Amino acid sequence: MDTRAVKAKTVVSKSRLPGLDFAINPYRGCAHRCVYCYSPDVLRDPNWEGWGSRVDIKTNAPNLLAKERKKLKGTVGVGTVTDPYQPIEKERKITRYCLEQLTNSDCTVSIQSKSDLVLRDLEILKRMKDPEVGFTVTTMDEELARRLEPGAVPPQRRIAALRELTDNGIRTWAFLGPIIPTMNDSVDSLETALRVIRDTGCKRVLYDKLRLKPIVKKRMEMALGEESAVIFRLASSRGWAEKVYADVEIICAEAGVECERAF
Repeated sequence: MDTRAVKAKTVVSKSRLPGLDFAINPYRGCAHRCVYCYSPDVLRDPNWEGWGSRVDIKTNAPNLLAKERKKLKGTVGVGTVTDPYQPIEKERKITRYCLEQLTNSDCTVSIQSKSDLVLRDLEILKRMKDPEVGFTVTTMDEELARRLEPGAVPPQRRIAALRELTDNGIRTWAFLGPIIPTMNDSVDSLETALRVIRDTGCKRVLYDKLRLKPIVKKRMEMALGEESAVIFRLASSRGWAEKVYADVEIICAEAGVECERAF
């Protein structure tokens, strides 16, 4: 992994994501190497082919946040185009130091990750004003998870972290997605994931289908080869999406889980 220390001009940005007023991303790039990652499209990264092989570390992010936190109101998302708890965080602790700054702000913090490293900062979260932590759970099939998210921790570890946070009184949610045709869209796959999430005590699930952004398509073609043609055809089909959405809603209703579309 190619890592580089950089000086950011600012660490806080306005967010266009539902439910978030601001966004903080302690890193640029991500070592999880998820084949469906939307971040290169969002950032319009000209070097998208190398996405997943390099990470810029915003070493001055905590210091900038100490100055910028006064303007923060509402909900601040931590990790909207990067995973704030990707492997480099264990060593560099940029996310941890940013969270320390946010304990002195009036905002509500919402963290999204695929890593159980967030448990390291549980005591900081407990000092915050009603924080929430969400985990992406694409599948409970470990082999499939390794294909789709080769650099991320196994889904079972995310589920264990979700349970521990919930048991400690931290608000939690799970993102089921993206739901990808022929991969994690079967009723059995969806039901397994949703019931495991339910059993952690987490009561809120956001879900979404695969969004075929230009760079996403190119990266999936590189990673999945001929399989991608069928995936793209079905993902573009309104009928496929309507069936998947209906399946998720029915399973959630039967399992007693609150669910809503992410977008």
